[in-house]
Amino acid sequence: MKIIFLTLIITILLGLQFTAIAEQSEGEMYMKSRSAQFNVQHILLSQLGEEHLAHAVLRCDTKGDNIVAWGDRILQWKLVGANKMEEVISPMNGLQYSNGGCVMDVDEDGNEEIVVARCGKPSCDNPELLWFKQVSGSKSWVEHPIAHLGGGNWSAPHDILPITMKIPGRNPLKGVVILMSRHQLTWYEVPDDPTKSWKEHNIGTFPAPNQSGMVLGDIAGNGRPDVACGMFWAECPADPTNQPWQIRRFGKWDDNGWGGMAKLQLGNMNVDGVNEIIASEAEIENARLGIFKRDPNHPDAFWEYHEIDNSLYCPHSLVLTDVNNDGKLDIIAGEMTAGGWSFPLHENPKIIAYLNLGDFHFQRVTLVEGWGVHEMGVAPERRDGKVLIYAADEIQPQKFSGMNTHVSYWTIK
Repeated sequence: MKIIFLTLIITILLGLQFTAIAEQSEGEMYMKSRSAQFNVQHILLSQLGEEHLAHAVLRCDTKGDNIVAWGDRILQWKLVGANKMEEVISPMNGLQYSNGGCVMDVDEDGNEEIVVARCGKPSCDNPELLWFKQVSGSKSWVEHPIAHLGGGNWSAPHDILPITMKIPGRNPLKGVVILMSRHQLTWYEVPDDPTKSWKEHNIGTFPAPNQSGMVLGDIAGNGRPDVACGMFWAECPADPTNQPWQIRRFGKWDDNGWGGMAKLQLGNMNVDGVNEIIASEAEIENARLGIFKRDPNHPDAFWEYHEIDNSLYCPHSLVLTDVNNDGKLDIIAGEMTAGGWSFPLHENPKIIAYLNLGDFHFQRVTLVEGWGVHEMGVAPERRDGKVLIYAADEIQPQKFSGMNTHVSYWTIK
């Protein structure tokens, strides 16, 4: 009888480790979910009702870190102090900002700027690529044009990433790579005066439509920034200003019409010194998460695939970080509240860690429940050893009433 009673008590105590505790403090919500391995703290920056936000990024300036998000307008939250929301770019009638966007120190003044496209509502047509600079003493940021992209419905960049390229005998080049209409890759070079038009360089067009999700890094093993996007990758030439990029296919998830709409990351997951592509099917139910490994002896062949999960709902968030501080890269995937196509509402979206056990084996651990995320990001390594992830959820109020956009970040210890 005593043994049964003790077993019951131990079971209850262990179960309490997985409960969530919520408390209010100065208008912010702090939620701690404790598991046997992690303490997760949730900082809810804002809930904005049915306002649409496409993307959030972490922006660094000389005063600290900020989260910037955009949709019909551009908003900023400082992460030092009161986390007060600032509207830095006001709405413009009939216009919105693209899914794609990034931060980069465009003018090399020590403060990061925002690069994003502005396009027409509701179908993201006729986009213009812009960069926005914070000006001391002004609440509104200053807008600078990069290029008028043009194009019909849904042509605005789905992905925008900064790129830096080193060419022997020349100063390093920097710019941004953009994905237009989910099938065209282009990069724009920052001129000496970044307030002037940036030079356009073509990378190439994918032979299949509906590709998205982009990551940059050394894939070919020559130290140059190759581009992976959808189910293809483009090899950076020695001189990307006048030499062609070679586009190759690495996977065939897009056979079902949706799998090319992916989230991608690049990392050495099995500690052999060679980068793999980590991918999630971003836009479907029962989505896969897996790793694609390249055979350098067969550059044009499909890559070897290792599946990790196949039960996710619209995992449009994917980051790599060492969650448990064991020296190996782990995977964090996040589900949306509502997919952007013809999918039901997800009543309990999750943020899930996949702990790297080696040899492409992983342990699945749920970090967060009940908060959908879209285009989640991860902060650089912090002094306190905690992992910081952040996101805004892309809601679908035209499909589901009562949705409430949130902007949040979580620390994981």
